[in-house]
Amino acid sequence: MPLVPSTTPQPRARRTQAERSAATRARLLDASIGCLIDYGYAGTTTLAVCKRAGVSNGSLLHHYGTRERLLGATLEAVYGRLRGEVVRRLEALPKGDDRIDALVDVLWSAFGAPEFKAILELWLAAASHADLSWSMWPEAQAFDEGNVPLAEALFPEVAARLPDFSTWISLIFQVVQGLGLVNATRPSNVETDALRARTLTLFKAVLRDAFKAEAAPC
Repeated sequence: MPLVPSTTPQPRARRTQAERSAATRARLLDASIGCLIDYGYAGTTTLAVCKRAGVSNGSLLHHYGTRERLLGATLEAVYGRLRGEVVRRLEALPKGDDRIDALVDVLWSAFGAPEFKAILELWLAAASHADLSWSMWPEAQAFDEGNVPLAEALFPEVAARLPDFSTWISLIFQVVQGLGLVNATRPSNVETDALRARTLTLFKAVLRDAFKAEAAPC
């Protein structure tokens, strides 16, 4: 008689302690980001985060110790998600002008997203709360310092011939983050949306011209 495969569901393997801890930290970070977007810095209390994450206050203290450490980890998480999405989309694009235009579009899709409001809330809070700034600015600085190496990998031919390439990369991020600030703090309407579209179109033209420029003679 042929053997018939058993259809009895097999028990799922139990998660390890490390896996459970990682899942809890992820829920806390997601909840912290959501609270910052919905309630701002002042409303992102440990109680609100725990309620949203569905975990106890003791669990939050176990994994992050203080609200400030949680918010520092939150900023790192948002930066990581934004950068990961930018890299993933840009690496899939062909070289040439289309990639230069796409750089602006992809960055805008990241810094124009609701998650950027969480970053803004933490920036502003760190500027006026000394006890928070020590956990915010190292993450912000690490993000900024990683932008040029990332751009050099995505645009190696431009980096090789453009003497002030790093300054251009800084300008790109400053412009897009500035637009993100306006987007997060002003209601959307036809006029502001049209102005932003014109600004992005002009910025793309400026970048195409700059990135095609020959390096100045030594």
